[in-house]
Amino acid sequence: MRFKRTQGFTLIDLIVAIGIFTLVTTVAVANFSVGSRNDSVRLGASVASGLLRRAQTSTLTGALLSDGTFPEGGYGVRLDASDAGTLTLFADKDGNFNYTDATEEVEDVALPRDVVFDGGTLNIVFSAPDADVYFNGAASEASKTVNFSSASSDVTQAVIIYRLSGQIRVQ
Repeated sequence: MRFKRTQGFTLIDLIVAIGIFTLVTTVAVANFSVGSRNDSVRLGASVASGLLRRAQTSTLTGALLSDGTFPEGGYGVRLDASDAGTLTLFADKDGNFNYTDATEEVEDVALPRDVVFDGGTLNIVFSAPDADVYFNGAASEASKTVNFSSASSDVTQAVIIYRLSGQIRVQ
């Protein structure tokens, strides 16, 4: 007696196909999570440059505070080493071209998860009326670079602020 062979998949064919699919899916998911962490660093640098541009624009346009006044020294951004996951937009109310205390805070902006900046504490102020740039209350350095990174990624992004031109660049 002879059996006719029917066309179709055998159990071994099915197991091999599922194994290949599982392997390809695992590689794709692993690469996606690495790419996502790298994008977080890029997003953190973009958030910082956006906040710096916002401070610069607020100074140039004469944006008023909620009490209807314009800060004497203009607007700035504080990068505090003790809280490397948060940036602070502030109004230089006393005109010292530096962050004085929490009464000058306008808004805190959180960086994406696990993204931090290096370089210690830095206050960047755009002074009125021309948005001249001051770093920690002084107009001595030509530029400042702030590097953004994540412990879970080897990607870093630099935000460079040029004092003389007021240019803010992400690199």
